[in-house]
Amino acid sequence: MKVQFLFTLLVVLFATIASAKPLKARGLAGDLVKTVKNLLHHGIGTFFDPESEGGSQGACGPYADENSQIVAMNAHQYGNLNKKSHWCGKKLKICHKTKCTIATVTDACPGCDNGCLDLTPAVWGQLESDYNKGVIPIAWDEWDGEDEDSDEDDERT
Repeated sequence: MKVQFLFTLLVVLFATIASAKPLKARGLAGDLVKTVKNLLHHGIGTFFDPESEGGSQGACGPYADENSQIVAMNAHQYGNLNKKSHWCGKKLKICHKTKCTIATVTDACPGCDNGCLDLTPAVWGQLESDYNKGVIPIAWDEWDGEDEDSDEDDERT
């Protein structure tokens, strides 16, 4: 009788373990993880000199140079390149490894893939000191202005 009981108990235990879902896939916790991941955009960061690559006046209108705290939005997210985008003038918090910075969208990048941003050398330098890399993984989202420290230690990419 004890053997049969232990056998049944083990079968139930293994069945419970086998059907368990990871935390990410369960209820509220799983939904929260998915929501947070969907809030961030992921892509590649490159850099450009606005004066020599595309002209000093961006697609959104303002003039810029290599010292400007601006980015060019990829064409997919920017929208119609012949019009001002709803992204124009929006501030983005951009992170690479543990470094983050804030920059304003003032231009479009026709050659950039979805999720990617083209950064001025000033913005690039705040995220990565090695300009020879040419590309870096980034995570970014609209910045609401709430967190004052743009250089916070925040592993996002």
